[in-house]
Amino acid sequence: MNMAKIDEKANHNDASVEFLYGTRLGKILLEFILALKIPKLLGAFLRSPCSHFYIKKFIRKNGIDMSDFQDYVEANPAGTKKFRSFNDFFTRKKPDSALKVDAEKTHLISPCDSLLSVYKISEDSKFHIKGFDYSLSDFFCGEGADLDSSVLAEQIKRFDGGDCLVFRLCATDYHRFCYFDDGKHPDSIGENHFLEGKLYSVQPKAYENFRIYTKNRRSWTILETANFGNVAQVEVGAFSVGGIVNHLPSESKKNFRRGDEKGYFDLHGSTIVLLFEKGKIRLRDEILESWKNGEVRVKYGEWIGNSN
Repeated sequence: MNMAKIDEKANHNDASVEFLYGTRLGKILLEFILALKIPKLLGAFLRSPCSHFYIKKFIRKNGIDMSDFQDYVEANPAGTKKFRSFNDFFTRKKPDSALKVDAEKTHLISPCDSLLSVYKISEDSKFHIKGFDYSLSDFFCGEGADLDSSVLAEQIKRFDGGDCLVFRLCATDYHRFCYFDDGKHPDSIGENHFLEGKLYSVQPKAYENFRIYTKNRRSWTILETANFGNVAQVEVGAFSVGGIVNHLPSESKKNFRRGDEKGYFDLHGSTIVLLFEKGKIRLRDEILESWKNGEVRVKYGEWIGNSN
């Protein structure tokens, strides 16, 4: 595990993001862009064959390692011909042999490639991220909420005093994510609950100026895990990310195993939030020490903590 402080590129904001999220005029223009459904239009373009030209430029600009996608590389030196569109490339799936998942049952693993932040949930169901106070109800409630208030209150209460882990994916990260433990989707509330929202960027300038984790489109579910208790997993979409795709469990197969693919994001940056009950996890000392200097780079399936 590389516990060094992340490089400056990981905290880099595009010039457009600096303007749209960091200036008064930009924020006005941003709301106008969102009202016109520009992210949806951009997403449609990036899913079309017309976007194919951008793949090679994106790989070169971001130094993306394509060695895990050898079948594509062998088909074409640029490794792009078999992709129908930019989004086809962006949501590419690694072969199982390239996915290394820590198998120790008591080890907590990262569900994705990302930058990890660590927060404590207070006894009144609140926590603080980058200048904003959040409440647990912010994650579970919003436009499209499909559960009554009493059921939501029960879910919120279980995480009082627990831990909140935020996994922020960069545009260059592998955008598929896995289950972090064996377990099952409980019958009562185990399905994925989708909340319609806006599509703000998840670059640093954005979350420093907007409550993006509860304003953005998101999907949440409660996972009944074998080693970490009941855990809420929240997938948060971002600018031009038109889809949060979860592989929904069938009636006959609600169980899942550590390392099984849970789903993937469409296009650009996005975030996964895990909410743990009080006293259920203990993060590795190296993670906590590195977190003092900023977000910590973690990899899909990597050991980041232990069960208590």
